[in-house]
Amino acid sequence: MKLTTLFVSILGLTAAFARASTTLTDEGVYNNLTGYVEYAAAAACIDTTEGVKIGYLNSSCSGQACINADADVYVVNVVDSLSHAIILTDTSEAQIVVAFQGSRTFVDWVVDFSFIPVDYEPYAVKNNLATNEFNADGASVHVGFKTATDNFLKNAVDVIKGLKAEYPDYSVLVTGHSLGGALASLTGVELYLMGFDPTVVAYASPKVFNEEMADWVDRVFNTDQYLSDLDAGKVHQIPKGTFSRVTHTKDIVPCAPLAAMGYYHAGVDYYITKEDLPQAISDVEIRGKFSSLYDVTTLGSYAESVLKDPIDALKNSTVKWFHRKYFIVVTECHLSDEANN
Repeated sequence: MKLTTLFVSILGLTAAFARASTTLTDEGVYNNLTGYVEYAAAAACIDTTEGVKIGYLNSSCSGQACINADADVYVVNVVDSLSHAIILTDTSEAQIVVAFQGSRTFVDWVVDFSFIPVDYEPYAVKNNLATNEFNADGASVHVGFKTATDNFLKNAVDVIKGLKAEYPDYSVLVTGHSLGGALASLTGVELYLMGFDPTVVAYASPKVFNEEMADWVDRVFNTDQYLSDLDAGKVHQIPKGTFSRVTHTKDIVPCAPLAAMGYYHAGVDYYITKEDLPQAISDVEIRGKFSSLYDVTTLGSYAESVLKDPIDALKNSTVKWFHRKYFIVVTECHLSDEANN
């Protein structure tokens, strides 16, 4: 039996557990999804020659995402270490934003594919910063993402705490693309434990959690209620304190590591059904909570090559091309005349 056929036959057994997808119709949610990814695109400019400077985002770098930013968005801090991120404030939205850069270097890819899980000991608990309880028995996470997240928190938690003290009524948004989406996912968990009630929106994120950890994340971020409200037409913007993911019909990065290796996603999945730009609201489906059937749907013809060598498959230029297309071109710091090319 071909590997592809075997793969689909085995994982296809999960079909009964997959929720029927519905097309997104709310413009407010769509505007959130298309707006927040601009922060991830701006973070891609961190390690360019020019970099991202402290100051108003629309003049802090030459990337399109910076130039197009609203006048009220201010870069407070740039974290440029093992994990790369920008920390911003948006006075018009009353929001503190943490935006992570995606995978750009070989070192990043090594971190991405350190598939070994590790028992989850929260940074917030270990450093006596937690105000919410962590009680997920058997929880584990991707060791590479955990290491990078801890490194970020070591460099940034005081900045975030200071901003929250200065702007107590501001909400906290954590976002990123690819590796940045994975770091946003874990950082969101840590900020929840610290009592910040963050909103997480992760684009093209690989899997971070085991099943026990994903279940706990869904409980504390109220994913079932979020999904129920979406189905009832009660959600007109992404609710504060929720966990959302955005995936793409031809992007296999969210399929890695495979569920067969013990990895799961948390949160509500918004699925882009159109391969290329532009991607309208009618090109977005609400798929809901993770099912391994979704991996089967996305992998499709990639399945055999992924099973043979998942890292090599992810180096494929076609795969990498679709991985960039999340409402805009996300993974490179495009100058203004290069955007969306």
